[in-house]
Amino acid sequence: MSLIIFSCSPRPESTSNSAAIARAFREGFTAETKESADIYYLYQRKQWEIYQKLFEENTEIIFAMPLFVECVPGLLMEFLESLRPKEDSGEKAKMAFILQSGFEEACQLRTAERYLETLPGYLGCAYAGTLLKGGMFALSLVSEIKKAKMLQPFFEMGKLYARERRFEKTRVTAFAAPERYSKGMCLLSNLLQPISNVAWKFMARKLGANGSLDARPYDV
Repeated sequence: MSLIIFSCSPRPESTSNSAAIARAFREGFTAETKESADIYYLYQRKQWEIYQKLFEENTEIIFAMPLFVECVPGLLMEFLESLRPKEDSGEKAKMAFILQSGFEEACQLRTAERYLETLPGYLGCAYAGTLLKGGMFALSLVSEIKKAKMLQPFFEMGKLYARERRFEKTRVTAFAAPERYSKGMCLLSNLLQPISNVAWKFMARKLGANGSLDARPYDV
């Protein structure tokens, strides 16, 4: 048996946080089991016919994606709409999800999580859980040492998935913490706002955004 992972970010794998997370997860999975695990990238639209066949032929599938305005990427929805529901052939196929976002509070991912819980049923699959984690925006901007530290938890979850074959709810909740900022954390965040603004400007420049962060080009 092999594990199929679809990276659902519209960004190429070299710059995608979801792709980096998927690779770390796969490394953990293959370190724990002799089974293979392959990653495929949905932004490669010319490969979708191959990907559709992979979905049909495999029984263990994970979709890794970023959170887009409390929802899943349109790229993923378009791909799912191109699939045919699996026929009942004895062994129930399983679908799981890895959902990451820039904001740290896990509560921001819960709406999308509830939606993902419904998707496998439409495609003739069993739901195998959703792994949630916020605070991943800086992953592509930090040093390699810091990046490795941020990805290590996903490596460990890959090992755990190899043993349990699902994302268990209580483990996911612990992994996703904090659910919400405490009052003390909110106060500290407000006090550090001037420093935070400088950091955001630095990251924006690094990503090639040279305009004002307060710009409202469509506010007329």
